[in-house]
Amino acid sequence: MKIGLNLLYLLPGVAGGTETYARSLLQALARLDNQNCYWLFINRETSRFELFDEQEWNTIVCQVPAKLRPLRYAWEQLVLPFQVKRLGLDLVHSLGYVQPLHLPCKSIVTIHDLNFLNIGHMMPLSRRLALRFFVTKSAKVADHIITVSEFSKKQIVDVLQVPPEKVTVIYNAVKKIAERPSDLNELAKKYRIVQPYILGLSSQSPHKNIAGLIKAFELLKSKGYRDLKLVLAGHLPVHASELKQVIMRSRFRNDIFFTGYVPDRVLAGLYTYAEVFVFPSLYEGFGIPILEAFLYGAPVACSRVAALPEIAGDAAIYFDPNNIEDMANVLDYLLTHEDDRKMLITRGKERVALFTWEKAARKTLDVYKRVLGE
Repeated sequence: MKIGLNLLYLLPGVAGGTETYARSLLQALARLDNQNCYWLFINRETSRFELFDEQEWNTIVCQVPAKLRPLRYAWEQLVLPFQVKRLGLDLVHSLGYVQPLHLPCKSIVTIHDLNFLNIGHMMPLSRRLALRFFVTKSAKVADHIITVSEFSKKQIVDVLQVPPEKVTVIYNAVKKIAERPSDLNELAKKYRIVQPYILGLSSQSPHKNIAGLIKAFELLKSKGYRDLKLVLAGHLPVHASELKQVIMRSRFRNDIFFTGYVPDRVLAGLYTYAEVFVFPSLYEGFGIPILEAFLYGAPVACSRVAALPEIAGDAAIYFDPNNIEDMANVLDYLLTHEDDRKMLITRGKERVALFTWEKAARKTLDVYKRVLGE
């Protein structure tokens, strides 16, 4: 089979979970599949970052920047089909929500979630409308849809009105992000971080609910956790000025640490030495950071929303992300109940072993074969 992988959506360092999905799935496909030929369609930014150079792919660099979405959509819809036809591909798999609406071959699209529906009010109107149009149309014209959780499948079937047999759930997974995590000395020297601390992940997306986590942390501190710190790793939200105001008004602002984007080994170290990893997101189609926390032995406190209970199972303690007091109470409980912390760590190690990229790649290859009638 000659298979095209549409990665035009990918904006390195920004796409988050969908970047992890693309990179990890392709690495697993390269290890498992020595029969099919693959062509990667990538944008300018991805080309500069050399994300896929570790494997020998047939790579087509499309001269379009992913950060300019209108241009990327135009290339995807108007130019990519001609590239596919010229190469004589049998199948195109678009890994980021949207596919060309007119292709000369079979097609599969991965729709990770319906973010335009669930958190559309947090997006610019133009982006929300574009996603609604292209994701809906892509779901209709694709020969098959892959998604990453049963929660997302139900929404895709119900909202986009496609038959359930057209949608296959293939779970994401996690890989070791660093063989040798940073130790406490490195964390203290480079980032002024010392134990004890709870860890959260920041993002450009406002639905990660970082302001809510900061307020819950303030409640914790007021209960007497004098030495406790809050460490937030990752990018600041797009509207960071509002979040900075929340922090500046806090009387505990000196105990809140934003690291910014950190290397993989530092992130692994942050998980390893955290008292608790807290994931207060308002919406997730999957939630890879939960699996990362399991892998590195951090007890997990997690939102009780969307796909998160499906992924974390009985290896996390849950809270309502819209209820600051509930979040603080769950964190308080985990900080004071050592036996339950150890139990969660053990369950997390067992649960993360259920999710592998090899399994995801094998199931993806099965979908390819079904679509092509093999």
